[in-house]
Amino acid sequence: MELKWHGTAAIELTGEQGKILFDPFVPAKGAETDVSIEEFDSFSDIFVTHGHFDHIASIPEIVERNPDVTVYCTRAPYETLRKKGVPEKNLRELCFGQSVMVNGFLIHVLHGKHAVLPVGSPKRILYALGSPARGNLPGLLRDLSECRERGETVFYHIEAEGKTVSLMGSLNLRRGVRYPVRADLLVLPYNGWADNFAPAVRAVLRLKPKRVVLDHYDDTFPPLTMPLDLTPILGRFRGTMTALERGKTERI
Repeated sequence: MELKWHGTAAIELTGEQGKILFDPFVPAKGAETDVSIEEFDSFSDIFVTHGHFDHIASIPEIVERNPDVTVYCTRAPYETLRKKGVPEKNLRELCFGQSVMVNGFLIHVLHGKHAVLPVGSPKRILYALGSPARGNLPGLLRDLSECRERGETVFYHIEAEGKTVSLMGSLNLRRGVRYPVRADLLVLPYNGWADNFAPAVRAVLRLKPKRVVLDHYDDTFPPLTMPLDLTPILGRFRGTMTALERGKTERI
């Protein structure tokens, strides 16, 4: 089984029987990560972790370009995508606690939890208003209002070819949920909090994965995103944690 990162939270898993894609997203103008919509044309099955715009905004165009693609998601993103014109035939609703087999991957749908998004601080507001990408703000604010998470962040646990991958939809975990531990690989979205370090440490210590890769740390929808310093968290888990490189294939 192999993994490839397409920027933001877009993760591709490839196995002997096919491949699947999570959270495809084309970054905003001026982003540090260059991704085109064509990168997502070869996928027949897309899984969504939650309904925020940086996880679903590109899906209507992907479906328009690829009319036979199936998008798996919970009720909130399902309703948003329908409003944005995605045909019902292309959508399959997921429920927490269920498992589905797709292209050789056994995918367990667990109830995750979204990060606690930071309140707009004066520093962050001044950064956004002074950014060369401030022209993105009207569209991004519209997308924020239209694409809601509604408490439906998914934690996917994937089994294939004798390996296990845990993929967090956001940098948080629910109390009372029994998440699988000791996965061969944990995909950790290093994004969402005012300070990502402490919740990342909590997640890794709770899940006890054999190896961790960071995604979602890149500056893909400026000026609402800012460059992140990964040095502290990579240092804390030196030897077991790495930051994904866009387009590079990782063997699991």
